[in-house]
Amino acid sequence: MSIQQLDVRRDRLRLAGGSVEPLVPAEALTAALEHEEIEPLRPLLPVGYDAVARAYARAALGITAADLTSHYTRGLEYFHDEFTPALKQRLVLLTGGAWRLDDFVGYAAGSDVDLMTHLIEAIAAREPVNLYPGDWFGFRVGSTHPQNIRWEPRAEDRLACLCVPSVRNGHFTDEMSAFVAGASAVLLNLNLFPTLIATERNEVARRLAPQLPRAILSISFSRGFGMTAAQLGVFLIHRDHPWRCRFEQQWNWFTYFYSSIAAKAFLEIDLEELSAVDAARREWVHDWLAARGLPAVASGSYYVKAFRVEGEIPQRLLPLERDGLVRLCLKPPQT
Repeated sequence: MSIQQLDVRRDRLRLAGGSVEPLVPAEALTAALEHEEIEPLRPLLPVGYDAVARAYARAALGITAADLTSHYTRGLEYFHDEFTPALKQRLVLLTGGAWRLDDFVGYAAGSDVDLMTHLIEAIAAREPVNLYPGDWFGFRVGSTHPQNIRWEPRAEDRLACLCVPSVRNGHFTDEMSAFVAGASAVLLNLNLFPTLIATERNEVARRLAPQLPRAILSISFSRGFGMTAAQLGVFLIHRDHPWRCRFEQQWNWFTYFYSSIAAKAFLEIDLEELSAVDAARREWVHDWLAARGLPAVASGSYYVKAFRVEGEIPQRLLPLERDGLVRLCLKPPQT
């Protein structure tokens, strides 16, 4: 389908072939952003939720001196025995039941970036790692082996890294599905996943379900949930995945230092309240784009909108450009 025919149908999002980023003239984009401050539009700056701020406050109020003393013992038991099962249950709900995570185990670190950097650095020291072209640059920046990190649309017998949904306009396309299906292992960063409408989110999850036994799921709490004040990173990996044995010593070490305030805050969040805010923000973004004469693609995440530019990108907009795409991280009202 062409970009004009994008349609979220009852059973799936139809996105096959071509680019999912609308083509806009450089002059039109320049005019649309003439009175905007460019830096706040830079991807991927988060947008906060009042509900998350309240959840942090409740979690912090519950911390006692005994919790500080026992963080590396009973606190670790809390992470594995209470938090991880609750997190998996919430992910199953977010996927409409498309995922089964009973056989997955969890590891934690200070942020999802810590865990992903460790994994990519360890693999890239021995062999190439493939990133989907135009996807999240953060997969690459932490590695000291950039020569082994390649932006290629195929990843046969290699580690494939992809944001779900991709920062390329917040879509998960047929090409991306083929990219992860051909890999030997898959690092899926669940970044903007909660901000998709339920029909798209469930379809993406359904298409990824066959890949889960080979996948390492990295949950980005700072993006999809706006949890930036005290961060948390979690890997979920099948208990029989060969990399669990290979890296468990390091991942256990990282897990000692997880943020219990962030973990408790996440479980305090009412996901339905966040979903209602996302719905209002989605409408705000649609109106913002339409008022400026920019294509308002309804599918994908409202959080980031990407465009191919016809003509030379002006100097002022270059901070928003990467690999020929201009990305806008929009800032709806923070409610």
